[in-house]
Amino acid sequence: MMASAANRARCVAGIVIYRPQPEALQQLVASLADDVTTIAIYANSPVSGEEQQALEATAGAAELVVLRPGLNRGLGAAYNALRQLAEICGSEFLFLLDQDSQPQPGLVGALTATYRDLMERGERVAVVGPQPVDREGDAMRLSAAPVQPRDKRSPVRTRFVISSGSLIPLDALAAIGDFRSDYFIDAIDIEWCLRAGGAGYSIWVDPAVSMPHQLGRGVIRLPLALLLTDQPPRRLYTYVRNQLAMLRLPHVPMRHKAKFVISLPVRLAVHLVHHGFSRDCVTALVNGLVDGVCNRLGPPDRALIPWWNAGLRSRFARNVGITADAASGQRPV
Repeated sequence: MMASAANRARCVAGIVIYRPQPEALQQLVASLADDVTTIAIYANSPVSGEEQQALEATAGAAELVVLRPGLNRGLGAAYNALRQLAEICGSEFLFLLDQDSQPQPGLVGALTATYRDLMERGERVAVVGPQPVDREGDAMRLSAAPVQPRDKRSPVRTRFVISSGSLIPLDALAAIGDFRSDYFIDAIDIEWCLRAGGAGYSIWVDPAVSMPHQLGRGVIRLPLALLLTDQPPRRLYTYVRNQLAMLRLPHVPMRHKAKFVISLPVRLAVHLVHHGFSRDCVTALVNGLVDGVCNRLGPPDRALIPWWNAGLRSRFARNVGITADAASGQRPV
């Protein structure tokens, strides 16, 4: 049965897409159609008029908006554009989703109810997320804060949540600030949540509300029940780069910094072995280390450029610039 307008959350559900499967995207839109007032597609790849019409029909009474940035600007820029749209729509919440997310109908309403209960308890809530589960339906481990829940189905306070499935009140988002667009992808949700925690806000997961989630291409299982996310080389670059860049931020707790620094050699070794010491993997990790230390952020254009070629290109560009300036009678700046 269709939900009435009064039962819909004043919420923009923002879906960031890049070459999605059309059928899967339509299913995702359908799962949100009765729960929110607006469904926004941030299209990092083209959406045809025919595809948009099909999505509009699937959205039902919910307004469907397609944002076309013209090129892939990354997740941080997408989240910030969706926040601006939510403000224009007069929404109370922004609900973030990946294109392969699988929320059940009613999930937004359940998270909204959890948010209101937490606010009544006096919490300053920055975000509430569902319990992520893997393909087998097992709950994924969280970075829990030292706060004991009332029971196994009570909300759990954490240090950060996965962006997909996050319900964020716009007033908290305005106070905490935008997402880091210069990170492009990876650690954007972690940095924002840690910044929220540093500003006195709390981060929550509701174990009574679950949503399937797949990290990267799966997991790499290690001894002692340790797990690493299996990522392609370009994502390894942004992960290492952005985590290193976070080490210089004052709102990132020392515990988080120490844990990353201590685990980094193991992570590098595992990924190198897992990828068979492929040229792309080695290049991505080295470039990620260098750019992270140098705080060189932005799109991952340098990820797979061998560092020796990058040096030659830089010197060549400088020499060409000097030659051109000499030919034109101008001095280089």
